[in-house]
Amino acid sequence: MSLNHELVTKAVNSLIAHTKKKEENEESTNLLANAVEPMHLIVTVKKISHKMRIKPYRIPLRNCLYDESSSVCLIIKNHDEEHVEKLKNLGFPVIKEIVSMRDLKTKYNGFETKRQLMNAHDLFLTDDRVINGLPKALGGKFYLTKKIPAPVNLRAKNLRNEIGKALKCTYYKAARGSCNAVRVGTTDMAPELLIENTMGTLDNLVKHIPKGWDNIQSVGIKTGTSLTLPIYNALPNASSVINNAAADDDEAMEDVEGETEEGAEKKEKKEKASKKGKKSPLSRTKAKNIVKAHAKKRAEATA
Repeated sequence: MSLNHELVTKAVNSLIAHTKKKEENEESTNLLANAVEPMHLIVTVKKISHKMRIKPYRIPLRNCLYDESSSVCLIIKNHDEEHVEKLKNLGFPVIKEIVSMRDLKTKYNGFETKRQLMNAHDLFLTDDRVINGLPKALGGKFYLTKKIPAPVNLRAKNLRNEIGKALKCTYYKAARGSCNAVRVGTTDMAPELLIENTMGTLDNLVKHIPKGWDNIQSVGIKTGTSLTLPIYNALPNASSVINNAAADDDEAMEDVEGETEEGAEKKEKKEKASKKGKKSPLSRTKAKNIVKAHAKKRAEATA
């Protein structure tokens, strides 16, 4: 199964047109009117998976999201000057900052400094050996955003190739709810590139969703300030439709039977049977008389 190319094209073009119109309307009042917005693929599942995974899945992109104007932060295990210098000399100008785990615990220990770090970069890459310790080091608020650090193998023989692959991917981590968001591009990208990324991302994303397409309810795309434009909706399951129809038929038959003489007799018998099973509650007057009688007997016995 795959998406309808024509429908995806219409949705992408509509989002780009919406963004441009919004920028024109707000240009005179909003200083951030020309800011580039990320575009996300929104996938809603029917059944939520209860297996939580810290490491996000790596989803290859046909068109890279990051260029020299982007900012990437690399989180390493230990601050070894020789190792840091080696990473800087790999030739990735997009990597603007290298932070060690020690720096996260000292330099970025406060809430405000963590927030500044999060807002300063478009993507976070991390040594896969420390990814399990990042939730505590970065804090829960950091993980509520879409900037979850992506693991890379910094022990790889071809380190340049390993980081290059990581930069050419988007990342998916199953949400706690039914709605999942995966970044597929930005509003300044060409429409054809966004269309390719959207369709290619979903094809790879389905492999990481339990039961695949059978568990997908709907798919849409959106920016940070737009509504979600639907590009796929699952049809009702045929078996559930048949079962619901059969249940409705049974209820209808019961209503019809209630209108006939035989049905009325059956209904009367059911009501009598239910009444026999219930005990009638004591009235307040009767209960008071019983209490008075017991009290009188006790008084006579003591006398």
